[in-house]
Amino acid sequence: MKKIINKKLMVRFLLVFLVVCVAFISFGIIVSCNTLWGESWLKVESSENEKIWIDTSHWETTKVWVKDGYYKEELKKEWVDTSYVVNDGYWKTEEYYVWVPSVSYVPYTVYTYVDTSHYEKRYRDVEKWISCSLTIYVGCSSYGWSIYSFAAKPMGDVIITYKGEKYRAHKDVIDYKPYRGGQVYAIRYRCYQKKVTVTEYYYVWVSSGYWRSYTTYRKVDNSHWEKRIRTVWVDTSYKVSQGYWREYKVKTWVDTSHYEYKMVWVEDGYYATPLHGEITVEKEPEYVFTRWHKDSNGNEAEMKLRVIWKLDNSRLAEGEEEKRITYAYIYQDVCRNANKGVQRLTIFRGEIPSLVAGSISRASKFDYSGNEESTLHIYLYGENGEVVHVYFKNPINGYRSINLREGGTSSDANRWLGGNSYGKVTF
Repeated sequence: MKKIINKKLMVRFLLVFLVVCVAFISFGIIVSCNTLWGESWLKVESSENEKIWIDTSHWETTKVWVKDGYYKEELKKEWVDTSYVVNDGYWKTEEYYVWVPSVSYVPYTVYTYVDTSHYEKRYRDVEKWISCSLTIYVGCSSYGWSIYSFAAKPMGDVIITYKGEKYRAHKDVIDYKPYRGGQVYAIRYRCYQKKVTVTEYYYVWVSSGYWRSYTTYRKVDNSHWEKRIRTVWVDTSYKVSQGYWREYKVKTWVDTSHYEYKMVWVEDGYYATPLHGEITVEKEPEYVFTRWHKDSNGNEAEMKLRVIWKLDNSRLAEGEEEKRITYAYIYQDVCRNANKGVQRLTIFRGEIPSLVAGSISRASKFDYSGNEESTLHIYLYGENGEVVHVYFKNPINGYRSINLREGGTSSDANRWLGGNSYGKVTF
């Protein structure tokens, strides 16, 4: 009989072991597949291995100065002025007014309010909860509880009265029926707060004051105009205007010199070797949300992006200059939901120090959510016009796109979007 039981136990053990192994292998395959799938989110578009032609052809305007002109005889007229002035006048007596400033000060009584308001200290008895640590067993001792603790179940938080004091406690219950018969029922209260009465002091603002009088002076302006008499000279001089016109001839040079312009097409350009190397993109967080998703401190959600490049100049021909990155353009096309169009947000655009290897770090905030077609583009330009283009899908999650289930729902706006934080590509 014992041999049969041992064989059954051995068979069960082997079955359990096989199930665990299969689950572990399946989990490893799933993780591996997810990892491989995650590496494909970053895309690169660049030139082929052959040299590319950088066309700098342009029109040039040739400017030529042509000196020219002629003399022209003109008959001019000028006015000969023979006017003169006749001086005349007389004295007369007249009245005039002078402004006389005058000020006096008049006393009067003023009342002002003296504020004696103040705080008065008072006290009152208030009830409050303080921290405590007390364990109460009902139906068993601590030893008995430890024996059947495997059957304990939490029943939530309760308020109890123990020895005339109120406590807040975590309630655990053991309701267990052993296979040999009988029933074990016990309760454990783990008290973490106790209700006590304390004296609390506070302050009350008491308004008080009184009116106080004092004498001051008001300024009264008594300024006025005073009449006076003076003798002044009245000028009656006048001008006699007269003259005549006189004609004369003069030769003047009329300059007709000018520039003549000629347009010439200049064909120019050069061959440049394509850029080669690797680009690493780091994005935080994995799932990007609009700025309106704030954390517990009220900070707006943002996306932190870091682009790291390292050019490979080992393929350059002998004597060819080393390739460097001198300009970058990074932007996000947000494809808004409900066919509301595409919003372009520039993350970085401008010249950068000429580097073979370097990085750009920027933080951006998004006003609108975007579906899974929303794309982030990274353009890096070399000194001679070479360019490498890296891009990846970068959805912007809104309020409706928050979903705890990885598969999302059938509604496009409710999908769990994004989920990429690190990627590397070579070109």
